[in-house]
Amino acid sequence: MFAEVAVNRRVFNTFHYHIPAELTGKIEPGHLVKVGFGTAHTTGIVVGLHATSPIPETKPLLERLDPVPVVTPAQLALTRWLADQTLAPPGTCLWLMLPPGMAKRGDMLYTLLDGDLASDNLTPTQNRIVSLLARRGPLRGQQLTRSLPRTRWYSAMASLVERGMVRKEPVLEPSDLKPKTIRTVQLAIPPELLPDVATRLGRESRRANVLEVLLAARDGRMKLSAVCLAVGINEGPVKTLAGEGDVRLEPKGTWVELCLPTDRLREQLAEGRYDRAPAQKGVLEGLIQAGHPLPLADLNTPAVARLEAAGTVRRWEEPAMVELALPASEAEQRIITLRGGQPYLDVLRLLAEEGDALEVSQVYAQTGADAARLQRLAEDGLITLGETEVWRDPLVDNEFVPTLSPPLTADQEAVWSEIRRYMDTVHWGEVSPAPEQSGVFLLHGVTGSGKTEIYMRAVERALAQGRQAIILVPEISLTPQTVRRFAARFPGRVSVIHSALTPGERYDTWRRARAGEIHIIVGARSALFAPLPDVGLVILDEEHDDSYKQSPPISPPYYHARDAAIELMRLTRGTVLLGSATPDLVTYFRAERGDYHLLRLPDRVIAHRERIAEQVRRLNASSARYNPTDATEAMSAELPTVRVVDMRQELRSGNRSIFSRPLRTALNEVLARGEQAILFLNRRGTATFIMCRDCGYIATCPRCNTPLTYHGPREALVCHYCGFTQGHISVCPDCGSQRIRHFGQGTELIEGAVQQEFPTARTIRWDRDTATGRDAHAVILRTFGAGDADVLVGTQMIAKGLDLPHVTLVGIISADTALGLPDYRAGERTFQLLTQVAGRAGRGVLGGRVILQSYLPEHYAIQAAAQHDYETFFRQELAYRRDQRYPPFRRLARILFQDQVASKAETEAHRAAALLERRIEEGRFTATEIIGPTPCFFSKRNNQYRWHLVLRSFDPVAVLAGIDLADSWYVDIDPVEML
Repeated sequence: MFAEVAVNRRVFNTFHYHIPAELTGKIEPGHLVKVGFGTAHTTGIVVGLHATSPIPETKPLLERLDPVPVVTPAQLALTRWLADQTLAPPGTCLWLMLPPGMAKRGDMLYTLLDGDLASDNLTPTQNRIVSLLARRGPLRGQQLTRSLPRTRWYSAMASLVERGMVRKEPVLEPSDLKPKTIRTVQLAIPPELLPDVATRLGRESRRANVLEVLLAARDGRMKLSAVCLAVGINEGPVKTLAGEGDVRLEPKGTWVELCLPTDRLREQLAEGRYDRAPAQKGVLEGLIQAGHPLPLADLNTPAVARLEAAGTVRRWEEPAMVELALPASEAEQRIITLRGGQPYLDVLRLLAEEGDALEVSQVYAQTGADAARLQRLAEDGLITLGETEVWRDPLVDNEFVPTLSPPLTADQEAVWSEIRRYMDTVHWGEVSPAPEQSGVFLLHGVTGSGKTEIYMRAVERALAQGRQAIILVPEISLTPQTVRRFAARFPGRVSVIHSALTPGERYDTWRRARAGEIHIIVGARSALFAPLPDVGLVILDEEHDDSYKQSPPISPPYYHARDAAIELMRLTRGTVLLGSATPDLVTYFRAERGDYHLLRLPDRVIAHRERIAEQVRRLNASSARYNPTDATEAMSAELPTVRVVDMRQELRSGNRSIFSRPLRTALNEVLARGEQAILFLNRRGTATFIMCRDCGYIATCPRCNTPLTYHGPREALVCHYCGFTQGHISVCPDCGSQRIRHFGQGTELIEGAVQQEFPTARTIRWDRDTATGRDAHAVILRTFGAGDADVLVGTQMIAKGLDLPHVTLVGIISADTALGLPDYRAGERTFQLLTQVAGRAGRGVLGGRVILQSYLPEHYAIQAAAQHDYETFFRQELAYRRDQRYPPFRRLARILFQDQVASKAETEAHRAAALLERRIEEGRFTATEIIGPTPCFFSKRNNQYRWHLVLRSFDPVAVLAGIDLADSWYVDIDPVEML
């Protein structure tokens, strides 16, 4: 039997390996395996099993690295589709399905065999290699590359291996990802035995031993000598206990008692027999009166001797005695204290109360015990120490209050009925629709129209059918809010996947998904590849967002999550919901054409009656703005009014502030009423660039040739593309002038301006400079949502999906940011962004308005956004695309070329263009044309010079298929950006 394997390398072929006897019957498609590849070892995934091999000699599979397949059958099929559609190697597509760090690439281990050989015959590079291996021992190739930067050591190493000075052998590093285990502790005896063992806990104590012996004695009293013998001590510890009041110590002495009956002695005394011996008479009277023996020291010794000789009294020696002076319960606690047994007893009592095994750290925290004490208890057989595997759950510390489904409006009910009908039909196999019937629904709903509730109903239906659901959001910043909503509706069934998780959290979430323990995944585009056993629903919220596309120059494949989701649901006979207030133009075109089901939600639903009443009470809103709907409980509201302010006119009127007069007035009114406002500007920093007013010098990034952005709080100039940072300049490096001026504006500047013009306003900023920590997005959103800030200043992070009912004003500082970029989607991006930002206003009972500042107020994208008019924008933009033969009327493929040497990038771009021209001519692709090659708009990024060309065709994949694509080409099918 042979296994077809896709290896973790950038190769377009799969490879056949024979399955050795020890692995026969243990290999299935989807298994992660270790294989020999060339002279090295690497990881691969089995994509098929075959009875024969297309090549006569095959290598064996070396090892199965995971007992359970790491990809599902549907994922294997999706991988083949991804590789075909993106022209990416199948291995790179498969590795999308795995958590980062799970499967390592192979490497070579180099070991120095003879470090004493004369170095005269070695090159400088070889000398460095030999010295490095001698100092540090065997090293892998990656370690050598890091230790010898900018050094081509491969050929030098090959010579050392050939000469027998160095041995090389293939190695495959184990995965960085391991299950997390914790130490546990559990009670090993019945809880009812705790009183019996309590006094035996702790260290050895002689005083405790004395008390323990006395507790066991009758009446708690023993001879001192017997106690000392039983405990193996001298009298010192007993005397110490007596001094502390724990025992009473009676010294040894001689005692005298009567030998004759008391009545007879009284008669003799009455008869006067002892009148002539008054000392003896006194002894007898004293003993009779006492009624018990008396110490010899209290009596006349000579008289006692004569009475003893006459047989009237007798005396005996009494040893020293010890008697317990405490009640039994106090004595037991005193023993525990003396032995230091309380921490041990606290551990046992905690375990008895809990019943089940506890994590060791929890026992430490609640009892103050340490590892040594637990080990002592384990050695005594009182507890059992163990280990157990635990999931690293990113939501473990979150609490979600369960919620119920609200009633639907008539529009929502109509939309949901159509989706439900399809989901139910597909679920029943015999009456399922034909495969060509689309399971894709485009939900076009204005901001706040209740799309999320439709998502919830669809997820509920999928779960009821025994399937799972994936909800994708475009930004990590949206994840906390989305998770909170779904976790509240489906408690205990939701998890999250995004890049801010730790590797361990991603690995455990992936394993739980594979095991079927998670039913709902929320996350960014990579969450689509969670190995859920039977995905029946994929939702893309804000489906228009470019974040769903993986684009160069990061590693391929360059896929779009929307297209991959549609293909995955085609394979599994599932449902795709695409939701947006501003759908991608191509998506909407396909929906109108009938490729997808087009559903509309035209009205904004702000809340239900109970929540409305709560808002009115909390805000003391005397004139709440909402309208009843056909649903008894739901309330609707008008979309916020948008006022477009011509900033050119503001300048003519003498207003040079970043705030137009209408925006300043509106901010004053909102702050006076105690409401909230959002100010949007899609640029970070304080100033977009700085320039010398004398010579025109502009500070640029040495790696990217783009202007550096000034960040005031840090007094730094920062490149927003590669992260290069340098200190602020006050003197021009070209001419020495001090007339350095800041141009443009960013969110830092806006925040400072608000604080200056509105000193009582509490501001908070949300951009990539402030949202740097793992929970930063959630913290900022929670702070503003709780009313702890009045004005939120932010970039496009605040434009998507946020539901903030106290926001009554949105100010768009500059609406023209993207319109001047050389990208055919500039108008669409502008419309989408402005519409989404405007949609953050008026989502509560107070209503809302938008002030949109622009230097191009007549542009059709700005005019349509001001009217919330998607249809008008769509028609105008579609006409432009038709004239220019842009998507959806043609498809594009962009090929990017990068090199640290500018001429090499240019040369490779022209070579590719010539190759493609021959391909077009030979293949008779008459409707295909090449645009370029030209330098990119950002011609240099991170020390890489950039050129590109664009292929415009009905089917660019068919044009490029079969061409030997160079590794240095970044081929992006259906690109979302052209800069």
